[in-house]
Amino acid sequence: MHAFFHTKAAQRRSLWAAADRARPPRPCLMLLTVDAAALTELRALVMRTCGDAMEFMRVEACDHGTRAKVWLCLSRSLAGQVMLAVMRALPGAEFGRMTALASAAAGRGLA
Repeated sequence: MHAFFHTKAAQRRSLWAAADRARPPRPCLMLLTVDAAALTELRALVMRTCGDAMEFMRVEACDHGTRAKVWLCLSRSLAGQVMLAVMRALPGAEFGRMTALASAAAGRGLA
């Protein structure tokens, strides 16, 4: 009886682990501010790092057009990679809040 319970519990854990792997990564919204002159470089950098995995990129001019706020919707694991790449290439970039989103569909609604 004990071996049967252990096997069933192991099966349940295995099923939960498989479901977690099948689930797409939860997106997050990352805010950063860069010099307006660096927007083209930032976009190229993000596309090289994320490719099609980036949900969207929103840009808004600030400080009379000299700087730009950028919102990136991507997975949390990609956000870490983007942060490293941006810190190396654009040392003047400022990172703001990173917010977890409920789903990719919710992220698209923010655009």
